[in-house]
Amino acid sequence: MKKLLAAFVAATLFFSGCGLQGNGNSEQLTGTQVGDANKINKKDNKDLTISMCTAKTLNPLTNEDSSVDSVLRMIYEPLVGINEIYKPVPNIAESWYYAQEGKELTINIKQGLKWHDGSNITADDVIFSLNTLREAGENTVYKACIQRVATYSKTGEYTVVVGFTEAFSGNIYAMSFPLISSKYYGSENVLTSNKNFAPLGNSVYAFDDYTAAKELRLKAVTNSFANKPSIQNVIVNITTDADTNVYAFTQRLTDCVIADETVLGKVDLDNGAKKFSYTDDYYDFLGFNFNNEIFQDKNVRKAIALAVPIENIIDGIYLSNAVEANTPLNPESWLNSVKENVYSYDLTAARECLNKAGFTSKGNEKIRTKVYAEGTKKLSFTILVNKENEERCQAAYKIAEELNGIGFDVKTEKVSYDSYISKLENGEFDMYMGGWQLSIVPEFGFMLKTGGTGNYGGYSNAKTDELIDNFYNTVGEAAMRTAMSQLQKQICEEIPCVSIVFRKSALFVDERIKGDIAPLQFDGYNGIESWYIE
Repeated sequence: MKKLLAAFVAATLFFSGCGLQGNGNSEQLTGTQVGDANKINKKDNKDLTISMCTAKTLNPLTNEDSSVDSVLRMIYEPLVGINEIYKPVPNIAESWYYAQEGKELTINIKQGLKWHDGSNITADDVIFSLNTLREAGENTVYKACIQRVATYSKTGEYTVVVGFTEAFSGNIYAMSFPLISSKYYGSENVLTSNKNFAPLGNSVYAFDDYTAAKELRLKAVTNSFANKPSIQNVIVNITTDADTNVYAFTQRLTDCVIADETVLGKVDLDNGAKKFSYTDDYYDFLGFNFNNEIFQDKNVRKAIALAVPIENIIDGIYLSNAVEANTPLNPESWLNSVKENVYSYDLTAARECLNKAGFTSKGNEKIRTKVYAEGTKKLSFTILVNKENEERCQAAYKIAEELNGIGFDVKTEKVSYDSYISKLENGEFDMYMGGWQLSIVPEFGFMLKTGGTGNYGGYSNAKTDELIDNFYNTVGEAAMRTAMSQLQKQICEEIPCVSIVFRKSALFVDERIKGDIAPLQFDGYNGIESWYIE
């Protein structure tokens, strides 16, 4: 699971909840990775060969790298699972219930579950894992899971009570971290123990061997969670970076790679590779500066939304590697109540909205104007975009072109990343193309609530604030559905920003790999126990 916090990430130019990622560009891979890739062992016909970046540890709770986490998920099971519609589901925890108005969570652990050494998974392991998360570094993958945890205690051999700092709809999501064995580590310092490179897990694959900077070997085992995998061995080659992982796959040195579709979309895959897509958490949108009086008019914002040729943008710019977004909620989410495009591309309707807003053109004038108390204003703006992001630059051009056809005078302003950030922070923009890497926990306050840390446009609406707070403090499935439905409806009506797309990522798989291949955003090798090799 990605981190739950939202923090500004420079390298991707996404407002991100997941720490530093790659450079966010979708460029053809070059021969610069050949040297590293050639060090990778050739595939064995009977084994599954994959890759991951250099591991500082094989302890999932102190690991900082997402590619390492994807592999460790084959070894370790999470306390609470997250399914394909981003809904918390039983796993090691078989049930749970809230008390204290949502601030206290009692978790019941399923009895009979085993570690790979045959010992029982108990409440002691939950407590030990929570203690480890507290001690782990700030950049570890699951650190945010402990953020709102105030207390925790064992109340029985298979029962734990967790107290939170506040009632929050995302509290149960915070329990989706993997467990580690308290008995295995004993009294050793979990942060420095050598056992971190000889992990004891509980899932479908067990640790077999590890050679630093070379490879990790896993073996299929009988386990408590799924059938024993058909593929007996997994060879994990160690690489220096994500680009090398991609290059190794394109050269058929590995069987699988998890990657943004826009990256692999520009690499030749005529080698029989198959693509299994999933909607990722990268959300692109068009933002407004609400300090500009014109954007305070909802009819103007609606006209802009209606003028966005979303299908053209998805097919022509994102190369079909994205899905349409109506709100900042992932359309695959179990909480999503907006199933169809709210503002379908319609230039006639867009012109009508501008007329309602009082913007008209006279004679041969192409640019619409309106008389305000302080004088006449034109629909003349710029769209700020960082030049390093190819897709958003092209989307900005296309949106400007469409708006210019209905009476706007819009230009794009492509600037360096540093300048882009500076202009956003200082409010020196009219509109901007932006992106957030959102958490699987729907929390929009940082970008849409009055005074939100990512609310660069200065949007403010009392009802929106109220509905954001209402969902934030709601627990329980039915109440969460109702609260999110109300919030989505408000966002669609208010148009605080124009939602563009959620990007796709995919698991790319060699043609020799068969079976039920169903990657998830937070578990790229989901269902690996059903795979087989032909």
